[in-house]
Amino acid sequence: MPAIISWDDAEQRGQLDDPRGYSKAYVSAEHVSMHVSVIKPRMCAHDPHQHDGEEIYFILEGEAEVTIEDEAFIVKANTAIFVNGPKMHGIRNSGDGVLKYMVIIAK
Repeated sequence: MPAIISWDDAEQRGQLDDPRGYSKAYVSAEHVSMHVSVIKPRMCAHDPHQHDGEEIYFILEGEAEVTIEDEAFIVKANTAIFVNGPKMHGIRNSGDGVLKYMVIIAK
């Protein structure tokens, strides 16, 4: 069954005044999940991690440092990053403004 979830209706994880930022969970289905993270300057939502499945970050606003295994990349808005399989990966706000990015995980 289709669902339409607005910014206001998405489940908020964390508070607006959290020192790192917060996220909005839109979809958590059997085979895929999607959320949007809003991260404050020079912060990250969590430490680099790994998990099964495939993951896509899509940068909506700001600048990020993305790490995949031992490589680091600086990316800006309108950029997609694909992580295939259980590779160590992470994302951090490397700019002076807010970093907003979408995360899609195939389970």
